[in-house]
Amino acid sequence: MRVSDGKIDPREDRKFGFVWEAKALLGSMDKVILAVDNDDSGAALQEELARRIGKAKCWTVTYPDGCKDMNDVLVRHGAAEVKRVIDEASPFPINGLFSADNYFAAVEEKYLKGYGKGTSTGYDCLNDLYTIVPGQLSVVTGWPSSGKSNFVDQVCVNLAKNKDWRFMMASFENPPEEHIIKLCEIFLCKPFYAGVTPRMTEDELNLAKSWVKDHFLFLDVANGGTGLDSILQRAQAAVGRIGIRGMVIDPYNYVETENINHMLTRVNAFAKSNDVHVWFVAHPAKMQREGADLPVPDGMSISGSMSWWAKSDVGLTVHRQTDDVLIKVWKCRWRWVGKLGRAFLHYDVPTGTYAAPPF
Repeated sequence: MRVSDGKIDPREDRKFGFVWEAKALLGSMDKVILAVDNDDSGAALQEELARRIGKAKCWTVTYPDGCKDMNDVLVRHGAAEVKRVIDEASPFPINGLFSADNYFAAVEEKYLKGYGKGTSTGYDCLNDLYTIVPGQLSVVTGWPSSGKSNFVDQVCVNLAKNKDWRFMMASFENPPEEHIIKLCEIFLCKPFYAGVTPRMTEDELNLAKSWVKDHFLFLDVANGGTGLDSILQRAQAAVGRIGIRGMVIDPYNYVETENINHMLTRVNAFAKSNDVHVWFVAHPAKMQREGADLPVPDGMSISGSMSWWAKSDVGLTVHRQTDDVLIKVWKCRWRWVGKLGRAFLHYDVPTGTYAAPPF
């Protein structure tokens, strides 16, 4: 049998006529055990047979070491071993579909060690409410100028400082150079611009720039656009280049997509498959009142879709009316990650940084 790149040569296709001829017989069977040669040609044959018969009903065998086929098993080990090999056949692997025993090791580990907690945001007052877990999606909302982008930046800086995490920043309202300035201010807890003291020194700025370079990549909308495919492709490259553990998309309405639910599903899949925590910053739909009467928005308030509530692992609001900022967790999918509740941080305007109580 000819095999090329693990596939049956098209000229060999006529040899599979017996599968069609036995269609009725094979269709009546609940289980078909495939016992082919233990080599590349056998693997290609097995894949093609399973494709034509139906992978859901096919099972495969594992030969003892050194055996090429079932006849080898019989000659070397006897009929009893042939029976054992057949009795211990396993379901044909189907991409994305697994038996429960594939996960038993993880279940046992959680039984023995528990879940623990996610990684701290850097604020003890938030640890009971909100921790960061790779592979999850946090949705952050709040009224304009409430400090939600600064809060996400602060959490990223804290994680980079404390845990050496690396990030891709898709911050569409901040030119990269302005975003770098903000991250430098948060890193140093000192203002960048003149007129506010104590301003960071030039040596301190150089230190901060080097640190930002080591921990952050920036998606520039001037080069590559804001389509979802483009964002995820570059995020995948960032995983490979510097091993990012976090990605920020801020705000969502710059992302070119026709369906919010589909967008969140794909971003969730990227987060899980790459072990990356994703923060999505999303504005509420509209203001109902003004000034001090502004209500605290939540996932139901976000523009566009109920999916913001449904698809997030953690949902939180940053609500600032004075320099004391309310952090409200309104969604937490897993109790070991956090819980619903409220906490307060203090916002320092000159440096754009947050501080935990006592204020």
